[in-house]
Amino acid sequence: MRTLPLYDERRGAFAALRGRRVLVYWPHGLGDFVHFGTVARALTPENAYFITRFGDDFVHLFDGAQGITPLLSGTQSIGDGSAQGARHLGIEWKKIRNRLHEIVFPQPLAARVRDAAIDSVLYTDYPEPEGRNAFPFHTKARALIGKLVAADRLASLDMRAPLPSALTFTVPAESRSRIEMRLRDVVGPGESLYLLAPGGHTTPSKTWPRAHVDAFVSGVRHFDPRGRALLLDEPTIAAGFGDLEVPFAHVLVTLLSNARAMTGVSAGPLHAATAMRASPVVGIWLAHHPDWYDEHNPQSLHLTGPLVSRKRLERRPATVTTPPELRAKTVAFPQRVPNADDAFAALEELLR
Repeated sequence: MRTLPLYDERRGAFAALRGRRVLVYWPHGLGDFVHFGTVARALTPENAYFITRFGDDFVHLFDGAQGITPLLSGTQSIGDGSAQGARHLGIEWKKIRNRLHEIVFPQPLAARVRDAAIDSVLYTDYPEPEGRNAFPFHTKARALIGKLVAADRLASLDMRAPLPSALTFTVPAESRSRIEMRLRDVVGPGESLYLLAPGGHTTPSKTWPRAHVDAFVSGVRHFDPRGRALLLDEPTIAAGFGDLEVPFAHVLVTLLSNARAMTGVSAGPLHAATAMRASPVVGIWLAHHPDWYDEHNPQSLHLTGPLVSRKRLERRPATVTTPPELRAKTVAFPQRVPNADDAFAALEELLR
């Protein structure tokens, strides 16, 4: 156990820090890890930053990142630290008061924290504005930037342009080679890989219906005779790549870099593909609106479903105040869930 200054996003105390070595404890989902890449680039460069969570499968997404270093917990699978005797490092988020706090670092994380000379910790619950914030703090990441970054630093950022990410989507050569060798079992010479991420963990209503998933997989050959579809879901990844003993983040980045296009619901793989910009992206939004999350990517086209129209989500401040050049390109389906044919039409437009 160590006693260190502990901060959250409230009350502006973190924005005032200078000359510190900050560990960001980020116990959130894959999409939120992608979003923190944008947050990290906006933070003052006068501090040194590190990031961790219990679940190095996600932490490895920050391999090679600009201005922030991953600190591995030694636990590959995602968890909250309870199995290591340190649930959320012994921190209760609601009790953070931006002052000294006893923090539990189990080994091997404790040694890595010591070696990195960490002297401060940030733990934010990453609040969800759900489109209620106006531009320029309209996305979830930008809203957090507004709380973690001092006013003078904010004034220096070009908020009318897509904000850059710290993520470089780097995969070690050995891991990439092993993953790509296994990928040849799915995609042969001269064939094209089409990735589909049909589900989300945090909100079941984001999930694309199974019938549409099956129709997409079976229809890829008709759309592209040389096309091969691969599902980006846990069972498929575990079955196809689990025995390689490489982090999920490395598998995801390697697959995205080898794909001709990616289609997915509003979950981690879609956010990663949008930020990575390696290939065209079709988003399927059944419960949220795309203007609330990712920085603008001109290689993307987003299909919104009936719940988005019924709740009038496109009329919330995050969407109506955002400049046209930063808005997501969307096609609304107010009466039905967009299906496989709709996704193929979007892909055809992007690949034209």
